[in-house]
Amino acid sequence: MERKYLLAFISLLIGVLVYLIPLNVNAQAHILLSILVTTILFWLLEILPLGITALLASASTAVLGVASVKEAFQNFAHYIIFLFLGSFLLAEAFSSYKLDKEIALRVLSVEGIRRNGNLFLLMILVIPWFLSMWLSNTATTAMMLPIVAGFLSVLYPDGSWINSRVKFLLLGIAYASSLGGIATPVGTPPNLIALGFLEKEGISISFGEWIFKVIPISVVSLIVLFFIIRKLLGSFAFSEIKLTEEPKPLNRTQKVILVTFTIVVFLWLLPSLLGVLKEFIPSLKGMHTFLKHHLHYSVVAVLGAGVLFLLRNEDGKPILNKEHVKRIDWDTILLFGGGLTLGSLMFKTGLVSYIGQKLAQILPPNEFLTILILVAVTIFLTEFSSNTATANVLVPVVIGLAHQLGFNVEKIVVATTLACSYAFMFPMAT
Repeated sequence: MERKYLLAFISLLIGVLVYLIPLNVNAQAHILLSILVTTILFWLLEILPLGITALLASASTAVLGVASVKEAFQNFAHYIIFLFLGSFLLAEAFSSYKLDKEIALRVLSVEGIRRNGNLFLLMILVIPWFLSMWLSNTATTAMMLPIVAGFLSVLYPDGSWINSRVKFLLLGIAYASSLGGIATPVGTPPNLIALGFLEKEGISISFGEWIFKVIPISVVSLIVLFFIIRKLLGSFAFSEIKLTEEPKPLNRTQKVILVTFTIVVFLWLLPSLLGVLKEFIPSLKGMHTFLKHHLHYSVVAVLGAGVLFLLRNEDGKPILNKEHVKRIDWDTILLFGGGLTLGSLMFKTGLVSYIGQKLAQILPPNEFLTILILVAVTIFLTEFSSNTATANVLVPVVIGLAHQLGFNVEKIVVATTLACSYAFMFPMAT
């Protein structure tokens, strides 16, 4: 406990020193920079839960006169917050009723897949990759590991696989989960953070547009991962693997959750689909406009999750209840709200412009090289800190830099955001 107090004191002291350093910025921007540095240190050192740190940072902006009370807290009601809330609740239904596990077992038990070693390995990677597009990559990995570890315990009853090359198979599951998370807006929090900041810049990316633009990167990364893991495993005998658990028929509750989730995903994608079709069928233009303005993907997520509080499970109780609400990732929700507040104030006070000017002096004027450097820096930073916290700090900065250098804002933000999910080097990275 004493160590945390010491780290908190040092972080606050550094924040004060930042304020005492003479800078060519206005007083509000200087105070905000001091708050931002202190907040980043609290995030990096994990002195407090990430969400609580973000909440305290937002409150500090009001106390120190950088923002009004309304400005400090209004971002906690941003529409992305409700997209987080709805998608987290849908994911909670998946994991609570073991629907994700049943899907994995059903795929891996297919005879044609079991007989082909390369195909079986590919499926072991594809399942977490696909599920992580919609569910937490942590939850997906935690679900897959016992299944695959069960295979290995049958193949190696003496437990020797733990000290062999086979352990790379488990690492492959973790990496595949991160690669799947980048493919959809709800796959990982940094994606939603980027969408939130881009929206403030007047740049709107629909659910379908994000998938269309990012899925090729995710697929290519997965293919590369497959060949790396296959090489690391060497002559591993996949044909000898046996299922330790047989898939069960989906019960009524699982079917209801699956149908509800399928409808939600369809409605997420529908506006983008109509956006393409209206070019060929002009009569769809009115429906496309209506859905775009009245059925935003945050609204769809909340409605989908809300339905599961009304529908009953096999025991006659609501599928989701208040206990499920308590279990969702509130830390990330608070972290996003606080990060959006700090980012918005960075623009308002001119701090983003100041940082952008300084970075523009040291970065090359070539857009490709600048993006390459930013991606490398982002990956390195995310090795040591939460990818959500990293995105909260970097996205406003790269937007300011893009404006300063005249680069494409959407391109530079998306590249930096995706890089937040590619930190595989250290165990604590993700």
